[in-house]
Amino acid sequence: MSAPLRVAVLGRTEMLLAAAKEVSTNGHTIALVATSAESDNYLAGPSDFEQLAQDHNAAFIRGTKLDSEPATSLLREIKCDVAISMNWPGLLPASVRENFRFGIFNAHPGDLPRYKGNACPNWAILNDEPHIGLCIHQMVDELDAGPVAARSKLPLSDSVDVEMVYGWLREEVPFLFGALINQLSDGTLSLTPQPTDVNLSLRCFPRRPEDSRIDWNMPGASVMRLIRASTRPFSGATCFLDNTRIQIWRAQPYTWPTPYLAMPGQVLGRIEGDPIIETGENPIRILEATLFENQESAIPLILSSLRNRLT
Repeated sequence: MSAPLRVAVLGRTEMLLAAAKEVSTNGHTIALVATSAESDNYLAGPSDFEQLAQDHNAAFIRGTKLDSEPATSLLREIKCDVAISMNWPGLLPASVRENFRFGIFNAHPGDLPRYKGNACPNWAILNDEPHIGLCIHQMVDELDAGPVAARSKLPLSDSVDVEMVYGWLREEVPFLFGALINQLSDGTLSLTPQPTDVNLSLRCFPRRPEDSRIDWNMPGASVMRLIRASTRPFSGATCFLDNTRIQIWRAQPYTWPTPYLAMPGQVLGRIEGDPIIETGENPIRILEATLFENQESAIPLILSSLRNRLT
């Protein structure tokens, strides 16, 4: 490694926090930390980033306005070489990016250029993609459009859910950022421009908890993808038994051994204590479900009668 770099940390999530610690361990200086309010699914919040700043005697900013005073003066004063970012709430304009001679590099959990925007791992699972992508790209004016500095992929299968994806991201984001800053320092970093054809990209928009409501008329494979895309750290795939709201966290496909007739959402029976539920095509086996109101297991309620119908 050549001369250590002065690095700014801009954003949120436990992955970015771990990446900052990796960069510091590699001998670089954390000179500025900026963050804002966390989302419910994050394992690190503003206080953790403030502690990071204190641990490194770095300047600290809490808020989203990096393009106005007093943040603009502080950015000029600190003179960082580069910034690493993840989940900053909004695009960072050129007036912010120009304060870093190497620019700002963003960790994007989507396979660029195909998946841009929000909730990309969730959308990729729902879209039955063969893998989840993670890209580190240099920020430009357009959303997730800058040249790519590093890539990693996690193969998807019917057994991989979004909780596993986040576990993978917690390992990969710090590793890729650590390697990137080292490559910038020794002059070996290579950037690959993204294609400009808009037809190659999917603009992914945010998802809300109500988007994970199960339609039992869907085929079992589609229900399974919704469950895999909605499980922890999110709010789970949801349905109702009469007026009781249920969250389904884990399930697997099931093949009923004999001919049968049933309605979508109907309880067909149990296998080793797990409910078997009919869908629009092929049943599924529920492995974990809870009552929304108290997080107790919903399985006894679901299995209380073969007349039960999940809606």
